Amino acid sequence: MPEPIVLPDFDSFGDETLKGLETPEEATAATQAVLRDDRNSGEPVIDDPGNNRVTLERGICREGSWYREAEVKELTGADEEAIAAAGSSSYKVFETLLLRGVRTVGDESMSRKLAAELLIGDREFLVMAVRRATFGNDLVFEELPCPYCKELIDLTVPLNAIPFTHLADPERTEFEVPLRRGATAVVRLPNGDDQAAVFAVKDGNEAKQDSEILGRCVLRIQHADGSSTRRPPATSLFMDDRQTILKFLAKTQPGPRYGDFSFVHDTCGTEVPLPISLAVLFRGM
Repeated sequence: MPEPIVLPDFDSFGDETLKGLETPEEATAATQAVLRDDRNSGEPVIDDPGNNRVTLERGICREGSWYREAEVKELTGADEEAIAAAGSSSYKVFETLLLRGVRTVGDESMSRKLAAELLIGDREFLVMAVRRATFGNDLVFEELPCPYCKELIDLTVPLNAIPFTHLADPERTEFEVPLRRGATAVVRLPNGDDQAAVFAVKDGNEAKQDSEILGRCVLRIQHADGSSTRRPPATSLFMDDRQTILKFLAKTQPGPRYGDFSFVHDTCGTEVPLPISLAVLFRGM
């Protein structure tokens, strides 16, 4: 299969701090599996551009009630300076976009604590909504080289054309993952706090990043004999079970699937992969 289009001088998207979850091949397979499931596919809920209101997949829970409505704003020059001050780290830029571009979730003003509580997919959707409020709904590409016929392509991509995964039950917070030997892992989905912990693994060791996520998101292991182990050390899990859990977490996480966008090139009739990055969304800043 030909390589996807490589966009020059673009950084990776904010979720690169979870790159240890799985290999690119596994990520693609997991995403495709989700997209084949009708109940988990569709478009995000974005209200009229004038009010910049969006509906999150999970949102936040306060005193037993869930709040999924959020409001974003158009970025200003002051925001642009703050984003530039975040430096070259895509994670820090991503965090700054959340803190500067999101006004509220539910009735609460955006804060670091609130941002850390949100599911990774909700965070990525909010950043997409900030982009829409600031630059509009369309991504415009000029003179992209088709990897098949080499023709240069001018393309306009609406943000709602990016594949999107929904939660079947937004209020469900625990999930069961069947493992080998008759065991079951009870897990939760990663949030912003988990994303920050993975980013803090500075040596780029993907196995350590995996262990960080597993150690935080695996709540217990239910064994075939009826016993259970609460918060098992991630390093004690069998490698195959680790990969099974990580694939489930990646597949089930809601939100936009930026790396899975593609389009059909009319000239040669082929489907061309075009992954979307953070720098593509905010090109020119």
